[in-house]
Amino acid sequence: MMDHATSVPVCVFLLLLPSSLVALDNRDFKHDFEYHHEGSGERFRVKGHGRLADIVIVDDIPQITKILCEGNVVLIATTDVTISATWRPSQVIVGGPDWGCSSEVDGRVQHGLYRKIKSVNQGKRTVEIMTENAGLYDSFETAQLHVHHTPGNWSSREERENDIKSRQKREASSDSDVGSRLWPLLLSYGDESLFTIPFNYDTSKDKEVLQFSVSSQGVEIKAGGFTAGFAPQHDAKKTWELGCTSCYAFFRAGFTMELNIGPDNTRFLLQLSGEFKFNTDVGLSWSRERNLGNKTFTLAKKELKIPSIPILYFPNPLVPTMELGIDLLAELLVQVGAKVEGKMLATAGFDYNKKLTVTFKKENNGPFTMFTGLTDEPWTGHTPTFSMQAKFSANAALVPKITLTPTISFGWKVRFVGSNLYLFSLNFGAPVAFSLNAGITFEVAYDSAQRTFCLDLYHQGDIAIEANKVTSDIVVFGETVASSNILKYKKKLSISLWPRTSFTCTALVKCCVVACVGLPKLPQLSMDQTVGAMKKKITRADVDFQSLKQMKGTDVLFVAEEKTASYCGVPSRKCKDCTRGVIGWTTDDKCADRMMTGDLLEKLEVLSKFVRITWPKRKLRVEEAWDEPTSAYQNGRHGASSVHYEGRAADLTVTSEMTADQLKNTPKDAPASDKSSTIMVRLAQLARCSDLPFVDQKSDYVEVAVKKSATSPVKRTRFDRQIKRATDIQLGYCVSISKLQLGKSNPSTGTPEFVCGEINDRITRYDPQAFLRLYQYPFNDVEFENKRRNDAWCGATSRECIDCRTKIQGESAYDRCADRMMTPRLAYRVRRLGSLVTQKWVDRKLKVIGAWDEPTSSSTNQWGSYGAQSLHYEGRAAQVSLTGSSPNSLMGDLSQLAVCAGFDYVRYTTNNYIDVFVQQESHTKGIVVPFLKANLLAVDPPPHSINYGYPENLRTELFKTLLFDGSHRSQLKLSDNFVLGEFKHPEARYLRLDDKLVACLQNIRTALGKSLKIVKGSAYRPRSENIVDIDERHPEEIDRFQSGQAAEIQMATGTSGPKEITNLGQEAMKQCASMLSVTRRGLGIGIHADRLYIDIRPNTIAEQALYIRVWDTVNSSTNASVMNDLLVTKDQLERGGPEINPVDPEAACEEPVLGKENYHINIPMSNARSDCASETSSDFCKQTQTYRETVLERIKKHFQKKTGDKVVRSSTFVSALTTCLKDACGHCLGSGPTWEKKVKSCVKMLNYHRTSGAWNNITEKMSFFNLDSPKSSVRALACKDYVCLEKTDLYGLFARILSEKYRPAKNSSVEELVYGPGDNPLPIMDLAEQTFAISASGIARVFIEKDSDVSALWKVLKILFVYNKEIADVEFHLTADVNKNKLVETIQRKSEVWAGTGCPKWSRAAITPFKMVEISKGRLKRALPEHESIPRSFQHHLHQWELDWIHKT
Repeated sequence: MMDHATSVPVCVFLLLLPSSLVALDNRDFKHDFEYHHEGSGERFRVKGHGRLADIVIVDDIPQITKILCEGNVVLIATTDVTISATWRPSQVIVGGPDWGCSSEVDGRVQHGLYRKIKSVNQGKRTVEIMTENAGLYDSFETAQLHVHHTPGNWSSREERENDIKSRQKREASSDSDVGSRLWPLLLSYGDESLFTIPFNYDTSKDKEVLQFSVSSQGVEIKAGGFTAGFAPQHDAKKTWELGCTSCYAFFRAGFTMELNIGPDNTRFLLQLSGEFKFNTDVGLSWSRERNLGNKTFTLAKKELKIPSIPILYFPNPLVPTMELGIDLLAELLVQVGAKVEGKMLATAGFDYNKKLTVTFKKENNGPFTMFTGLTDEPWTGHTPTFSMQAKFSANAALVPKITLTPTISFGWKVRFVGSNLYLFSLNFGAPVAFSLNAGITFEVAYDSAQRTFCLDLYHQGDIAIEANKVTSDIVVFGETVASSNILKYKKKLSISLWPRTSFTCTALVKCCVVACVGLPKLPQLSMDQTVGAMKKKITRADVDFQSLKQMKGTDVLFVAEEKTASYCGVPSRKCKDCTRGVIGWTTDDKCADRMMTGDLLEKLEVLSKFVRITWPKRKLRVEEAWDEPTSAYQNGRHGASSVHYEGRAADLTVTSEMTADQLKNTPKDAPASDKSSTIMVRLAQLARCSDLPFVDQKSDYVEVAVKKSATSPVKRTRFDRQIKRATDIQLGYCVSISKLQLGKSNPSTGTPEFVCGEINDRITRYDPQAFLRLYQYPFNDVEFENKRRNDAWCGATSRECIDCRTKIQGESAYDRCADRMMTPRLAYRVRRLGSLVTQKWVDRKLKVIGAWDEPTSSSTNQWGSYGAQSLHYEGRAAQVSLTGSSPNSLMGDLSQLAVCAGFDYVRYTTNNYIDVFVQQESHTKGIVVPFLKANLLAVDPPPHSINYGYPENLRTELFKTLLFDGSHRSQLKLSDNFVLGEFKHPEARYLRLDDKLVACLQNIRTALGKSLKIVKGSAYRPRSENIVDIDERHPEEIDRFQSGQAAEIQMATGTSGPKEITNLGQEAMKQCASMLSVTRRGLGIGIHADRLYIDIRPNTIAEQALYIRVWDTVNSSTNASVMNDLLVTKDQLERGGPEINPVDPEAACEEPVLGKENYHINIPMSNARSDCASETSSDFCKQTQTYRETVLERIKKHFQKKTGDKVVRSSTFVSALTTCLKDACGHCLGSGPTWEKKVKSCVKMLNYHRTSGAWNNITEKMSFFNLDSPKSSVRALACKDYVCLEKTDLYGLFARILSEKYRPAKNSSVEELVYGPGDNPLPIMDLAEQTFAISASGIARVFIEKDSDVSALWKVLKILFVYNKEIADVEFHLTADVNKNKLVETIQRKSEVWAGTGCPKWSRAAITPFKMVEISKGRLKRALPEHESIPRSFQHHLHQWELDWIHKT
């Protein structure tokens, strides 16, 4: 059985047809069996004729005793070699598996002999045959085989059986041997289920077997079914759910197989054909924003087997029947995926019947080819419903999958072995997975220009075939089947859509609905309270009347002015009929209801688009706008005071449905209003969607109003200051810049879009969020051509064009002039260029031909006068020239000044003008963020997109990352080893990125000295990608991908196992934590099985300099050790002193003289003394030999008494002890081979003692003091409540060893030390103290009696501060004689030195933290001196041998 393939290319039904036929006297065959019933349509036929090849069957040759197969050589042992006399090349030689041979037949290994002879060589008792692979066609000289079956539509199974039995009886006398086998087989085909392949389908009830749902919680079978269909609903426990009320399919299949073999032509064909029925009704629900990658669930499985069909039959028992067999596995899979930006509910369904044919063919030596056919019967869509709060894209697909294993088997009898009969059978065929992917896809996108949700609903799918788990090209019979023949289909449906109110769409392409999401409630305040009260009534005679705008065109309909009134405005003025459009532009001709402020006109233009989208056969109708007195209403229709009199309010309705002719040609009288309540409710919603600040739904109209138009520009305080200073640029700055030649650009390579970034979205004046980001150039130092000022309309058919050549006309969206609109970055550089122009030519100015652009009556396309993707539509491009006569010859000079002015791309386009372009930049302020190797310019997120927004959970943090445009900048180096593309998500244009994250990763890379890689797509993730499988991630790893403060890293080469993850984590802490602490920020580390998560986060613990958070996402036993190691490092860094980071890592990490395991030991080791170069035994060593042996035996007995036989039986321990105390004897201290041997053996002995567990119970109680002080006042404190080295048996033992004496002369009373510093120095006590220090854990207590004790204890302190990773704190206990401040300063100074010289391979992450405890006089007095366990006379040489050595040398 094959694995399911979600999107598999077209493959092939593999029917591999080799053979292994036997040599016979009569090798011809011929048979023809046919059954056809006209009434039901069932047809079954098996037909074949041909001649078998001449085949050698070794099983039937008794003279053969043994066969050996080795590669292409077959060696046969025989009692008579003449049996091979007739064997010749091209024959097929066949034998059963009993000979122990295997053969490769059409790419498959068979247990048995099936080879083609190339040559035959006879020996005395053997025959050697050179062979080659044999295939299907080698078994035949000629063959034509045909098998076909078409299931019938019988009224009953009994009727079919009676017909077949009757036919069988009539034709019994003429039946061939094949027929005698096929009649019973045909009877068994009466079970319809043999050829009806079900997918959750009950054939008896013609419906589904099970109803089910799949969700974020898994698959749930609805045993009792859904009571009234699956009604999707939001469930807090389920992020998403797909319920299937009726999902099933079946395939009623027939098949045809043909095989033709001839001397000059071979042909194989297999065809599967039949009816495919499919039905699905699904419901989808998403309870929150999520991005769910396509997930596949298996819902049902069923295995089927079509009885084997004899297709070639010989009566001779030596040649059994060749049979065709097909095994089937039917599976029903469901796929679901979505990108959802909010809650969503949807239901949909469809059904269809189709005829499907799949054909596989191979001719001669050509490749396998595949043909697919799917009839185009119509789909029947079931009425869908939707409820959504944001844009989404979702798909749900039911995938019926058939896995076929077709085989052709052909075998023969072999000789008996005992009483068993072995049949060697060659089976040819391979599993083939065939699936029909039929799904429903919902795609809802937000059109920012139209401010609408547009939905595509369609069914689509493909036919996919998978063989041997190959999902691209399929290899069959050693040939490749191209994967280009995938049959795909896609059908659009007419649907009904309910986003919040009823909405019907008849278009097959897409359906759109106005984005009324999160609407404000209907007004709680009055009109005057909301938009401001009227200040004065505007009349036609007022100068303010000229500031009102007259709406043009017929997209919005207006009623005729008071038809029954005798005058309008003043008694002398007749009322006008402006139903069909503007009558004129004089004060008298202007129609009252078409008059309004620019802001209101702009909002009504947007609203009219929404009305057309919502009701394609209706138009917005204005009942009243600006109001004036008439004969019917001498004080105006709206009472004494209303903002209608200022042109800031309008009364609106919607027309009744209009004919196509009426929509195209406005009738003389405006169609009547539809004042139904549902229309009014929806119109009020659309008005609020249009950003009208006041909307009031009346019973038969909707009243709207706007605030007074802006009279001052949008405040950009920082930018306003910058652009005023733009003129400070001096012409001298430009001298070194070269002029451009015609057709050339700066930069010289790339397009404006490549250098500055492509257009993100066209900005329109009807999208205030985007439009207000643009800057209206207010200065007169530049001339604007404004060539479209005389066009019939600008921006929209309702808007007149504005003349802004000399000045701006206003700050409202309506009043702003297109050519003066540009991004602040472009405006700043335009002003700089204008200043340079006036400095170079006193009689000329810079002339702007065009900047931001919009459609006008003279536009060359629907967007404006530039190409569809021009940067002009974002205000990031301008065409500029010069004023004055004959400017053409000066364009080269102008290009030089443009480059100097700082445009990001300058092109000398023609002799008439040059083009200038800029990158995106934050519209409020230009911020450049410095990274290690490059600077990035901050940009604003695209309007209306939440995809690049800042994570909600992080918005209160003080430090926030900025957004950058990553377009065409993937290879930009941000540091020595990292480029921008490694941080940018492959599916996103923009990215957020913390410069400290880049610095952190670079520090890790540098410290490791090895290549480090960021897991692809694991750094910055836009919102849509960050929510992919977000519920499955660790809670700490939710938000910082989206803020650009996190990444997942691995080693670039080799594996990233526990060791590598530990190293990465430790280096991350060492290299990044202190760097981040400067800005009060911390580090987050997440442990994964094969990668490490790293993020930059705020330091939330005010009193803690370093802040590190570590967590384990796997929680496995393997990761437990990683977690423990990282927690230890974390604790050391957070609580400790300086990080251990050597100035010279190579020198600091040189191989220790005593080996890596003894990195902490510090002891003199040199070869400086020439008298210590040899190991010659001195007279002293000879004299003390027996004494040293006595000491050794005494020590052994001591250890045996204390620890039993375990230690003294250890050869490692005994050997080290023997060398340390006995064999290594010599006077050299700190130098020479004898000293080195002595030190190494003593260290090995002490390490064995330490690791044996002798000190396990005291490691947390260990204390230290200056053992060199014979009368130490702190000795009692250190050794009474805690465990000092003196208190251990080992110390007492070694002290007695060091006090051992001998008499050089028998008759003399003079005694000398056996291990004296002058004759045989022993470093055992110094090594024991260092070993004691490395064994400590927890809090290490150090007692200081006087200031000089610190110097005496420096080796111990270095181990406690640098090397012992188990120490949590060093606690200094000080007497009153110690200068505390001086001691703190000394320890800090030593810590800094040690931190810069220690090796991180073996040291702690940071210097151990310490604190000071002052010993009170009372405590010191109460501490009674302990019994001295060793004579004080030994104190001199126990620790002073180094001093003695220095004196001697």
